[in-house]
Amino acid sequence: MLAFIILSISIVIYIFGDPIDKLLSYQGPILGGALMGWYILNSASSNKVIEDENGEKTPVTAILIRRYAPIGLTIGLAIIIPWLTPFLFRIEESDSLLYVFSFTSMLIGGFLIGYVISSFKFIEKIVIYSLGFIGDILYFFIIYIASQMFGIPQLEIANYVLVMVYAIKFPEGAIFGFYIIKRVKAI
Repeated sequence: MLAFIILSISIVIYIFGDPIDKLLSYQGPILGGALMGWYILNSASSNKVIEDENGEKTPVTAILIRRYAPIGLTIGLAIIIPWLTPFLFRIEESDSLLYVFSFTSMLIGGFLIGYVISSFKFIEKIVIYSLGFIGDILYFFIIYIASQMFGIPQLEIANYVLVMVYAIKFPEGAIFGFYIIKRVKAI
């Protein structure tokens, strides 16, 4: 349900938003697809769960595909990353069919990543989430630098980026930190 809400909001932004909104709403199809992939994996094998020595319950299907999870993660990233480049975004702005293909590609890439993420061990998940968080911050930096390519003043992009950092990235980092602390039973 949450995945469909996120996807619906993203579709509205992709259709009616201005270029800055479209640039910064890339997380919608990725997160929506990832939630769907995670849900499908975990609901399909909800009664077949193995508990490891740390008390983490992992679906049997996730354990079976653990060996192939890095391949799924790599394919998902390879599908997503090209669409985040400023050069392709400029082309997407002029061709609406390419824009639909971009949204669909990010959705599929997010689905693949969400499907295989349960297969990773706890420390691997921490590394992957941390790299994703760093990637988001670097993406904001790239958007700021490439603002002249979009014909948007840097100050306007800086305002949007600051809102994204404080409204989304800061709470995301806090939730991630709380998850790690709770998982290692520090509180």
